[in-house]
Amino acid sequence: MLCMRIFICLLLVGLFACAPVTDLPDEKQQQAEINYKMAMSHLQANNPTLALKKLLPAVAMDPSNGTIHAALAQAYQLKRSYPKAERHYLKALELSTDDPRYLNNLASLYLDMQQWDKAVEYFDKAAADLLFLSTPIALTGKGYALFRKKDFHSALKQYEKVLAIAPGYARAYFLKSQVYTELGQLDQARQALERAVSLVPGYVQANYQLAVLLLKEKEHKLAVERLELVVEAAPASEFGLQAAEMLQGLQGQ
Repeated sequence: MLCMRIFICLLLVGLFACAPVTDLPDEKQQQAEINYKMAMSHLQANNPTLALKKLLPAVAMDPSNGTIHAALAQAYQLKRSYPKAERHYLKALELSTDDPRYLNNLASLYLDMQQWDKAVEYFDKAAADLLFLSTPIALTGKGYALFRKKDFHSALKQYEKVLAIAPGYARAYFLKSQVYTELGQLDQARQALERAVSLVPGYVQANYQLAVLLLKEKEHKLAVERLELVVEAAPASEFGLQAAEMLQGLQGQ
């Protein structure tokens, strides 16, 4: 579950910009903008609780500001208050005329809520907007939703679309490896993982999964190298701790 949460957070598109001017008295507009900017700093620091404390008065002062609603939705999503997040994303979309960033982030929320069909729908809408700057993220999210639906062949096709427009996107190779693993195609899974770590040598999750696969193939020396890399790169992370435990077990053999 933690791995899934990490992945979904990576799919969130940043909303760090000035809130647009609305028809408010100057003093009220200024205070809402100050609260919004402070909340964005808290979100960047991964502190959604403090962000909420600034966004709630901001949205009360400026309820017709879609940017503030979207930021509030993101804070609620990070706090796992999903119904409230959904309500504010939908309000942001209403006020912004379907901003693709908000479509993408609502889709990521539906991944959190395990509503795979809705996630596919909204990632599709985001990716279809020609002005959206993060199309590979939306396409990747759609692929992941299809994977969770166990539509593995459609998921693979989706990741191929991602790599056609972003051939250096290591995450798509990692996610392809997950599909190949589910299909029992371990040679292809290994190739995808090796491609991912060749693009991003410090890719912790990909190195860890590659080590697991190498152990299954009895290639212990190569597996140890990958596990040591994971421990060095992220010793306190979930993968770092698991890698350290696996190394200890291998040394005891």
